[in-house]
Amino acid sequence: MAKKQVTNTPLEHGNVVRLAGGRLAEWNSLAEEGTSYRTEHFRCIDSLGILLRNGSITPQMHDAGQDFNRTFVFAQMDPAGAPALDRIPGGQWRDSMTERVAWARKRMHEALDAVGGISSPGGCAVWHVAGLGCSVKEWSSVEGWNGRTLNQYEAKGILVGALAVLAAHYGYSR
Repeated sequence: MAKKQVTNTPLEHGNVVRLAGGRLAEWNSLAEEGTSYRTEHFRCIDSLGILLRNGSITPQMHDAGQDFNRTFVFAQMDPAGAPALDRIPGGQWRDSMTERVAWARKRMHEALDAVGGISSPGGCAVWHVAGLGCSVKEWSSVEGWNGRTLNQYEAKGILVGALAVLAAHYGYSR
């Protein structure tokens, strides 16, 4: 049996490739001004970025989702883990959380209440897609809402509606 010919085409700025594990990444190759150097790297594509590029959500909804993601990370809800408090100057093992973490958790709770709470479809969508960084398809098929899986298109509609409410909550749109 003949071997299959593999042709390596050079990557160009904006090419989308699939990385190991199934995640999509965009190749960025930018020339630095005044030099002959180029900055080249992969940038992982997030679900909100794909929805924005397809025109499914507005820039205000995208910004609201990114704002929720930053608050999610500041609240140390990211499964990557939180830093050990004994590394913080003046921190002790019995310290539970810093003021910044408490403020972020309060802000995140207010945002989730605005979309109906964590147990609502919108809150569940925002938590998994904007917070944890799951894709819409992954959230709808694996997690779903209230213990049942959702159709991918239903899940997208739930997320778009929740992002619109979140954008109004954060003051990005009226």
